[in-house]
Amino acid sequence: MPPTLDEIEARVLGCLIEKSVTTPELYPLTLNALVNACNQKSSREPVMTLDYGAAQRGLDSLIAKGYAARRYEPGGRAEKFGHRAEVLLGTEDAKTIGLICVLLLRGAQTVGELKTRTERLCSFADIAEVDALLQQLTARADGPIVERLPRQPGQKEARWRHLFTPVSAAAEAPAAAASQPAAAAPGLEQRLAALEERVAALERRLSESR
Repeated sequence: MPPTLDEIEARVLGCLIEKSVTTPELYPLTLNALVNACNQKSSREPVMTLDYGAAQRGLDSLIAKGYAARRYEPGGRAEKFGHRAEVLLGTEDAKTIGLICVLLLRGAQTVGELKTRTERLCSFADIAEVDALLQQLTARADGPIVERLPRQPGQKEARWRHLFTPVSAAAEAPAAAASQPAAAAPGLEQRLAALEERVAALERRLSESR
């Protein structure tokens, strides 16, 4: 599945999904509430500082794509917005929506992290159930919506990411570095050349003495 969201759209959609479950009394969200949710310092990776214009543009784009909608309440004065994640995901399954929500809000994560961080949104019996769902989402008939990233040096576990946005340059950098041979330490080649010259000189002196 090709990328369908940019980073701001992903953050806006993730916040709408999250708040629909964690604070249903405040949902659907006003633009002000949505901006506050997008700019939270906790449960967000990376932390963003969106202004109202950026959030509104993200909302408008999601609405045009059918992944969000304006919600009207009798007597309500402020315009409010809700998600339509089921359109993007092709399912109303709460566990799938909760899993993708956390990936939208916090980027690539291990299976264990996903199990812990989805607890406010849905209920998985154990890590094995999370892993099984991830495997299902990679084998969808209409194309995968998540992928398992190669385990990087220093990481104990591989991480998973959603496929609705392109891989960021920051995420590509560790993988690119891991795929390239390590560069020689500064001055190493010069020291090696000098050592070879000394060995050659010693061999000549030994030959002359014989």
